[in-house]
Amino acid sequence: MKRRLHCILLMMVVASAICCTSCDDYTDRNIYTQVTMVAELPDGRSIVRMEADESLDGTYLRNINNRMEYEFPLFINNCGNVKLQKGVYLIAFDADATFADGTTARVRCSGYSAAETAAELLDDNETIVLRLTQIN
Repeated sequence: MKRRLHCILLMMVVASAICCTSCDDYTDRNIYTQVTMVAELPDGRSIVRMEADESLDGTYLRNINNRMEYEFPLFINNCGNVKLQKGVYLIAFDADATFADGTTARVRCSGYSAAETAAELLDDNETIVLRLTQIN
């Protein structure tokens, strides 16, 4: 009887320890990052407006961890801002860009398009440089 009482008491202690350790408060942890995307061309031209072509299969802003896809922001004066869940991202797109001199061109970003070169966006605020190439 005494042995059985010790076993029950031990199980209660273990059960309460499990409950206490699993009740951690995560409310103060931010799972999102505010990302500033900076577009750069090799010749340094300023992009006044740029919009990614979301209709293409090769356009994606994809979280590798959970495979969620997000829409690209509108880029104004070389920058676009977007709120994403923290993680590792594949980034690739073609876009129509309008330059400060009024000319337009098609541009491409492919620097983060493979798992080996994916962008790690893990802090509360991130800035990522997207190196573009002109394709027309």
